[in-house]
Amino acid sequence: MGIKIAKLISVLFHPLLMPTYAILILFNINSHYLHVLPFEYKLILLGFVFVFTFILPAVSMFFMVKLKLVESIEMHSSKERPIPLIIVALFFYATYHIFRELPVDTIFTMFMLGATVLVLLSLLINYFYKISLHMMALGGLLATLIGFSFLIHQDIRSYIFLLLIIAGITGTARLKLNAHSPSQVYAGFLIGVTVMLGLYWFI
Repeated sequence: MGIKIAKLISVLFHPLLMPTYAILILFNINSHYLHVLPFEYKLILLGFVFVFTFILPAVSMFFMVKLKLVESIEMHSSKERPIPLIIVALFFYATYHIFRELPVDTIFTMFMLGATVLVLLSLLINYFYKISLHMMALGGLLATLIGFSFLIHQDIRSYIFLLLIIAGITGTARLKLNAHSPSQVYAGFLIGVTVMLGLYWFI
């Protein structure tokens, strides 16, 4: 894998894009839980999630770079992460709170709650360990699909296997870019899976 490909993969599967991908995947799963939603409503919901969990946090980070609060959007250093992570957590929690007030399936609300918890957890871990946020986000998305498959009692192994492949490719890309060590990549993925599955187990 070349450096350019690794960078492209890192952008395509950026942690901020995981909520949008989660919505897209869940909308395409053949389930009566989701088919009752009108197509127009799905588009509005998708657009809302994309703006609140990607556009607004990304714009916030862009201004932080301009104000020299962080050196780059990629946040190579652990010292650069706290403020951006707090901002992301606020946008994720706002999305979760709005979902609670909307007539949407519980799966979306639970995912945003779990995503918020993962961001806050990564903020705490960041003070003593530079964990892979890419892999934590992918682990959380994988656990969401696993939890949803048990909820609807439906075989969605094709999505789960595809996500495992994507996680493997993304982990390889992060290692190729020297953004993380292997232990940071594995730890991020395992924490993402464990926390999100735990959320489905207890709620």
